[in-house]
Amino acid sequence: VFGHLAAGSLRLPGKQRSSHVALAHLAALLAAFTAAQALHYAFVQRLSLGTDRAGAFDGPGFTSLEVVKPMLFVAAIGALATGFAGVHFGRTRNWKPLAVAAAGLAVVHAGGLVVAPAVVERYVVAPAEAARQLDSIGHNLAATRRAYGLEQVELQALTLADGAATPATAVELSALDRIPLFDQFQMADAFQVVAGTPGSRVTDVDLDRYEIDGERRPVLIAARSASRGDLPETGWVQEHLVYTHGDGVVVAPADATDVDGRPDVVPFADDLEPARSELYFGEGLAGWYALVGTKRAEHNGARFDGDGAIALGSTFRRAVLALATGDPQPLLSAELTGDTQLLYRRDLRERIHALAPFLALDSDPYPVVADGRVVWIVDAYTTSSTYPHAQFTNSAALPAEGDLAGRSFNYARGSVKVVVDALTGDTHLYRTAVSGASDPILDAWDRIFPGLVEPISELPAGLADHLRYPSDLFVVQTDLLGRYHVADAETLFNGSERWTVSAGGGRTVGDTTTIAAPTVNLFWPGTAARRGPGGDDAWVGVRPYSPGASAGSPSSRQDLVAFAIGDHDDPERLVLVELTATSTRHLSSPQVAQSAIDADAEVARAITLLNANGSEVQFGPMSPLIVGDGLI
Repeated sequence: VFGHLAAGSLRLPGKQRSSHVALAHLAALLAAFTAAQALHYAFVQRLSLGTDRAGAFDGPGFTSLEVVKPMLFVAAIGALATGFAGVHFGRTRNWKPLAVAAAGLAVVHAGGLVVAPAVVERYVVAPAEAARQLDSIGHNLAATRRAYGLEQVELQALTLADGAATPATAVELSALDRIPLFDQFQMADAFQVVAGTPGSRVTDVDLDRYEIDGERRPVLIAARSASRGDLPETGWVQEHLVYTHGDGVVVAPADATDVDGRPDVVPFADDLEPARSELYFGEGLAGWYALVGTKRAEHNGARFDGDGAIALGSTFRRAVLALATGDPQPLLSAELTGDTQLLYRRDLRERIHALAPFLALDSDPYPVVADGRVVWIVDAYTTSSTYPHAQFTNSAALPAEGDLAGRSFNYARGSVKVVVDALTGDTHLYRTAVSGASDPILDAWDRIFPGLVEPISELPAGLADHLRYPSDLFVVQTDLLGRYHVADAETLFNGSERWTVSAGGGRTVGDTTTIAAPTVNLFWPGTAARRGPGGDDAWVGVRPYSPGASAGSPSSRQDLVAFAIGDHDDPERLVLVELTATSTRHLSSPQVAQSAIDADAEVARAITLLNANGSEVQFGPMSPLIVGDGLI
């Protein structure tokens, strides 16, 4: 319009007649715009109703389905009519059909898509919300359970007393001996102090189970990852040619200490010592490439012998590396030889995202020692934000290190297990047997990249023994199960059986901070989860539930109503155990148990003595355990 006005070919009303060519041009543009708007009404706005987030339950409600949806079709027809009227105007200069069509489109858009929905919501839906919205809430319940795999949750019931109901037997008490004594999230600095090596750093400690001397034991395991900030000397040669790798793993029993109460890194050192300790691939290596086969000897005399390196013998390839990294040293250095190889994308996330950018990775990759090698296992998810009727998750509570944190999604499946060899970098993606088998997103990518994802049956048995229930997915599912464990839409709407993940115990004495209880990993009795290999209790992750909408709301009560159990021994099995107290005394939540500990006179005296001279007592997470018919 401005162009034609400036050129003088378009005149204001009352002036000279406008150019027919200019009017035809503007009419064609109007027709194109209204055609695009018609497509938007019919195929964008209408489909987006399926993920409407306007109410307490995501997805289309009564107003969207009964008012907005049909009016979008009417608006699409009006937009097309306006376009044809514009073309007619461009050909004949008859403006009346265009004015009528445009006015009709404006009325339909304003009245049908803005005013009418607001009126219906206020005067039709609000006075009888249950009757009007129940069908939509039923769709939301079914879709949410499908989208997050909650249909497969196994329901159990258990009646318990609060505390030991009867004197415990020796077998029952032996379960206490396997409770982890250490909080894995507080152990990285301790491991670095007692077992650190030059040029490496322990940044993350994981809790796993290993068979030691015929007995399954909880084990703390951490990789000594290469660390630029901990190199004895800095410089391009040291960073890329000498300190090219991490230095094995640190392992310690989680259920025992040394004589001074510290983690004991000695007992399992021989049992879990890998044949090769070099960790060329792992965590914390983003943007850090390594060159092997140079004139410089690698730290500790290491020698890379994998197949995943890139030959760097030619000047052209060195120039490409220099250009890619912005560092001229690969091209100028005299340390490189014809046998030099490049280890690129050594960080787990960089490596996996390069292979499968459609996967979202878990926040906690973990190392496994199996068959004399250190191997990284990473849980990977497919997600979507367009699953009709399904509830969007609150991803703000997820660990920031994972790809799910901060992402808006209403569909998530733990469809892939990724395995990366820490020595060679060999990477394999395995499709899980349940979630992966029924995942249409993974099916689509598998057709695009055939053979990229292998069946889980091809995973080596030594690694299969160390799989776990995906940790970030467990958080997402347990948060949703507080609302979506119910069987019908009426109960979901009323919220009469709504639970919330229990508030965790305080981290220090007198700590009143209210945060959701973290996942606790431990051996769980066979009464509430199937027994593990060889008749042992199952190795599981547990989160407790309390009644109410949130841990800090007035409607919540500080007692337990259920446990969610992720079975690591069967890493796609999720169990929801509903609890019933055997008496009027409610089952204690983590906060109630914490209060009892704080109030115990003997414990209080010990804590007072320990909270002195610069020391501070910190509590680990509450570990629930069933002893006989009681919960402790």
